[in-house]
Amino acid sequence: MLKIQDFSYHSHTTFSDGHDTAVAMIRRAKAIGFSELGISDHLMVHKNMWQSRSCCVNPNMLQQPEIYCTDFKQILESFQRHCDELRQLSKAENFKIHIGFEVDFFTYNGWLEELQWFLAQLDYDYIITGNHFLFDENCAQLINLTDLPKLYRDKAIYQDYLQRHFQTMAQAVNSGLFKFLAHIDYARKLGDDICGPDDFWAEKIAILNALEASDCSMEISTKGLRKVGDFYPSGNILAEVAKRKIAMVISDDAHQIGEVGANFADAEATLQKYGICRRLHF
Repeated sequence: MLKIQDFSYHSHTTFSDGHDTAVAMIRRAKAIGFSELGISDHLMVHKNMWQSRSCCVNPNMLQQPEIYCTDFKQILESFQRHCDELRQLSKAENFKIHIGFEVDFFTYNGWLEELQWFLAQLDYDYIITGNHFLFDENCAQLINLTDLPKLYRDKAIYQDYLQRHFQTMAQAVNSGLFKFLAHIDYARKLGDDICGPDDFWAEKIAILNALEASDCSMEISTKGLRKVGDFYPSGNILAEVAKRKIAMVISDDAHQIGEVGANFADAEATLQKYGICRRLHF
């Protein structure tokens, strides 16, 4: 009988863009038989966040400074409080909680040092990297990935932004800061005409090579089934993962209690199909 992973390290609460509280997520994890849960709310900090072109099409971004942040120092206290509350909750619920954050990785001068300073002030366990924003060559102008076709109609612009998107993932992996890479081909949600499974293949291979060289792990995310009808990543990437023996972890990227552990049996079967045996477990 197939043994199904009984934990997830990629979940979100109302501290960022989740729909349910940490208490509710933890109790759901306990109810379905999980042995532990990683809570990895978003950490998105860019000095020009509120000047993002996405603010034009998504003005609610300006009303969510706890998610779309411009200054590490301004959010330090709230993140410290969040970590303290999760530690206390772990004890109160008698359940193992790993405190993590899903970090959008940016490349402008000084950002990485600011991130490292920020993390040094927190009682946390791990970070994962999963970029949701695209940016120009100077990492000055931001666009939420899902807004790309709303703002532009030029395929050459798509190519430029998305090529840099995948190249940034390799940079994040090479930084050595992250436990695993989230949703490597998240950009497939833009549609196959913009970013299909075989597009940007050289950049994806470079990411996989970086994962192998740094012994960093990667997730297979059941969220892809909800968004594009297929796992993140697609089968052609999983075949390359198997060749490189990259460690994998199943994620639900849960934003509400009903998504905790969703389709984990299907993910287990898929990893078995591709002969992927190495697993990440804290």
